[in-house]
Amino acid sequence: MEPHDVIVVGGGVAGCAVAYELAKRSVGVLLIDQDLPGRATSASAGGLWPVGEAVGLGCGVIYHASQSNKPSGSAPTPLPDVFRDFLVQSNQLFPAIADELADLTGANIEYAVGLGLIFVMYTPEDQAVVDSVARSLPDSAVLEILAPEEIGKIEPALTHELVGGALLPEEHQVNPMMLAEAYKRGALRHGAQLRHDSRVTGIRRRGDRILGVEIGDEFLPAETTVNAAGAWAGELAATADIPLPIFPVRGQVVLTETLPAELNTCLSTSDCYLLQKLHGEVLIGSTTERVGFSVAVTEDAVRSLCRGAIRAVPLLRDVHVKRIWAGLRPGTPDELPILGPVPGVRGLVNATGGFRTGIVAAPLLARIVAQYVVEEALEFSMEPFLAARFDKDVAESSK
Repeated sequence: MEPHDVIVVGGGVAGCAVAYELAKRSVGVLLIDQDLPGRATSASAGGLWPVGEAVGLGCGVIYHASQSNKPSGSAPTPLPDVFRDFLVQSNQLFPAIADELADLTGANIEYAVGLGLIFVMYTPEDQAVVDSVARSLPDSAVLEILAPEEIGKIEPALTHELVGGALLPEEHQVNPMMLAEAYKRGALRHGAQLRHDSRVTGIRRRGDRILGVEIGDEFLPAETTVNAAGAWAGELAATADIPLPIFPVRGQVVLTETLPAELNTCLSTSDCYLLQKLHGEVLIGSTTERVGFSVAVTEDAVRSLCRGAIRAVPLLRDVHVKRIWAGLRPGTPDELPILGPVPGVRGLVNATGGFRTGIVAAPLLARIVAQYVVEEALEFSMEPFLAARFDKDVAESSK
């Protein structure tokens, strides 16, 4: 069988975006996708919060609160400045990407420009967290501290039981499922092939060379294989004896019935975050749980999310729940993605580990992975995101 130029394993937003960027460059791409329960794209709210997530005032504040070793009232540890810059640069690509994909495929990724992201401060401890975050921000980042009456003018539905809020403008949202779908359709329009509902069971390796992938007894050769398998990327890499520290992080999500327009911003609290989507539903998320590959929803988590949502927006008390689900995000030890080549291995490129920033990172992640594959100059250095950064930890853990 003639080898494909590139096989991309994984049909979430990362895999579809990489396939699209490669196909645009006239690379022969095969995208292999199995619609596994719990894919990370389905667990995302679609928040485009580059600074908010980098400093821990988006989903990160909930993740921080879930860590039992963190003292009460302490600020989330900000992600490295280089990753914040990566997310900001990626976020700036969305307006053009939305137009480009709509023109090519007719798909609407629901890129919604609101007033930004507001972190709701209920207590003086929340205020102290924001003060700590504000001191760490570069001059280029905008964070506005708002008094309760100022927040009330922006978000009339928000509770009055608060001490203030922190507004991060230019933090918007998309529909993550439509983003992945639009990238997939775009890749196909540019000539990519799709192998749907097929699970790659292994990566075939000979010495230091990756030869392609296996689907059961079937072997598909490729010059380059891209591991974009999300929470399953570590398991896939292990089939070729490659250690990759990816682990699933479950996020449970609640979606309300359709409502009139109530929210003008994305809201983040220490309990949950809330976004009103294009068709009127309010999405409430999300837990951050290390429970293996379980995609079960739990009563305790759902009740906790709903309590947090009602605390922030009291009118939700009388609103019906439309849907509840859980997804698995690909976590890494340092909360940064794993991109690019593997030391000592040829023919394998990573595009995984997005955890809570996978959607906002997708456009730039896909570009630099594609640029690496075709040997173009990279728009952003991969150095901070290479798998090689874990070599020391992997070696020590194997002793």
